[in-house]
Amino acid sequence: MADSLTKLLSGGSAAHRREVLKALGALGIGVAVMPIGLRRAHAADEAIYFTWGGYDDPAMQTNYQKKYGALPEFAIYGDAEEGLQKLRAGFVVDVVHPCSAEVPRWREAGVIQPIDTGRLKNWGALFPELKELPASSHEGKTYMVPWEWGLTSITYRTDLVELPNGEESWGILWDEKNKGKISVIDSAEDTWWVAAIYGGVPFDKIDDAAIAKVKTLLQQQRPLVRMYSSDNTVQEQALASGEVVAAMTWGDTANSLVQQGLPVKFAQPKEGTLTWVCGLVLHKDAPHLDKAYDLIDGMLEPDVGNYCITGFGYGHSNPNSFDGVDQAQLAAVGIAKGPVETLKSGHFYVPQTPDVITKINRDWEEVKAGF
Repeated sequence: MADSLTKLLSGGSAAHRREVLKALGALGIGVAVMPIGLRRAHAADEAIYFTWGGYDDPAMQTNYQKKYGALPEFAIYGDAEEGLQKLRAGFVVDVVHPCSAEVPRWREAGVIQPIDTGRLKNWGALFPELKELPASSHEGKTYMVPWEWGLTSITYRTDLVELPNGEESWGILWDEKNKGKISVIDSAEDTWWVAAIYGGVPFDKIDDAAIAKVKTLLQQQRPLVRMYSSDNTVQEQALASGEVVAAMTWGDTANSLVQQGLPVKFAQPKEGTLTWVCGLVLHKDAPHLDKAYDLIDGMLEPDVGNYCITGFGYGHSNPNSFDGVDQAQLAAVGIAKGPVETLKSGHFYVPQTPDVITKINRDWEEVKAGF
């Protein structure tokens, strides 16, 4: 069984591998546990990669596997807040996958260490603008290696959604016509900030009044929501079946459904998209430091970057990853302009104080609970 799964995942196209992973998920076989089963005898010797669900894809670790003959260990979190709390509680891993706005808080929490970029042969090839994100560095030291970037927007069924006033807008997710047929990401890091965009709240002026305004918008939205989901596959299937007609997603959902020939579009809301850059950081006590650096460097290679772009619809930090990629595919997920133009075209998530983050997460949980 293990050998068969390895062959199945290592061959074929990006779309083929994604379909295999979805099928395994439907059978209750998660990729987060699959590597353990495939190489249980080696588990204690491999780098541990702590990431979002869906990124535990063996195709993103082909270079690590070539060097070490095994996949890294995967550990999964639902959102960055959950990941941070697990690290604070003593969970020890090697490489973690937050987004740039989270890095200052993680650094201040003492759970990550500076990265020696001289140990990464691909560092020099990366987009300079992504390497120079203020949140990724502190006192001249690099704490995050940029990996992927993109948009949070609405994937909607063009045959089932009537656009408010004929315009693409975040209002689709607050439209009574879509009651019981929308889905939003089960994470304050996306949904709270989208509500802020819809409400016209500037990201650099998050005070108590702004927080209260966003909570009200989330409360107004709650009766319309069919599902709060952190599982991209579930959202994708719901859109494909028509159970959900519009969903807050990242580019991968739209990318996959478009490739399947379904009538969907990744919106460019008139209020602007939520834009982000995520990357790779080192745990302060990384037990497999050499392998951790190899894991990071392997994910920066153009072949993995190309898979990130074509298979998932995210931009990659290595410009060489874009060679040969269809421009129409890039345009469909909003990343055709490159990282600088794309990030500036929307609302870029910026770091907030711990007090603001605490209030945001408090309100988010209260809204979901019906308060």
